[in-house]
Amino acid sequence: MKLRPATLFAALSVMAMFGAIVIGLAVIGSPNEFRMRRLDQRRANDLASISGAIRTYRITHESLPEKLTELKHSQQIMNYSLEDPIGRPYEYAVKDAFLYELCAEFDTSTNTMATRFSSIFEAHGLGRQCFSQEARPPARH
Repeated sequence: MKLRPATLFAALSVMAMFGAIVIGLAVIGSPNEFRMRRLDQRRANDLASISGAIRTYRITHESLPEKLTELKHSQQIMNYSLEDPIGRPYEYAVKDAFLYELCAEFDTSTNTMATRFSSIFEAHGLGRQCFSQEARPPARH
């Protein structure tokens, strides 16, 4: 049985396409993994924004907020959420006059050795992760 060139080309094209899909899934992961990483990135961005809002609150009110909901009332524009993308509230605890902790539940773990992160919240493990932060007032001269 002799294969025609068009049939051979079609078979090789299908195999190449299948190979590209397999390699793509191996490199970037499944659509579900990609979605989980995207949601974790949003969590990290929210925590970074919340941390900035807490620092601003500390400067303007000379104390840390007792609860995250106080941030809603102290800012005119709030471009972050106090809940993660699936509706779980971010956890916040005041440790002392300057130290606080923010916690979130992450669906993936980041590879801290291979990547440079723009915030400490992007370097996280799988599951509940807490980040200790400090909000000191500016030094007075």
